[in-house]
Amino acid sequence: MTPRYTPAQITLHWLSAVLVLLIIALPYGSPLFQPLLGGGAGVFTLHKSLGLLVLVLTVLRLVVRARSSAPELLASEPPLQRFAAKAGHAVLYLLLLLMPLTGLLFGKRPVNLFWLVEIGPLPLSDAVRGAAKTFHVTAQYLLFLLILGHAGMALWHHHVRRDGVLRAMLPARD
Repeated sequence: MTPRYTPAQITLHWLSAVLVLLIIALPYGSPLFQPLLGGGAGVFTLHKSLGLLVLVLTVLRLVVRARSSAPELLASEPPLQRFAAKAGHAVLYLLLLLMPLTGLLFGKRPVNLFWLVEIGPLPLSDAVRGAAKTFHVTAQYLLFLLILGHAGMALWHHHVRRDGVLRAMLPARD
């Protein structure tokens, strides 16, 4: 039987995945979402709010992973492939932490968290704001590539290798 991630790890993974896809879709599909969210400001309110939620979920995921670890699913793979998988996951986690933080840092206006709580901008120099914005805007493309690679490898394991890598992260069927 293939080892599996814990139910908490599976839930946090898929919740994060859905939120990240929505976060990506919001600015790129802004004309579609604007009528639903009261204009461009509403689109970015939701984008930033969901980004902060992903930050919290990522920290929670790291805590859960430290307590539960991850099943060893690639033991039969070559060392270079295992290294690439671990490095890809590490960079993905790093970006899931840094993207929301840099998004917060470069804004000059308060963030309205889910239209409930306003978080004021930090008193930062224009240079710091500029660096945060440059990182945020540039790193999104690395995040896109990592997400595509991650999903592609999961599908490759499932359809080509026919091993249990993808099933280990899918909700259990009763």
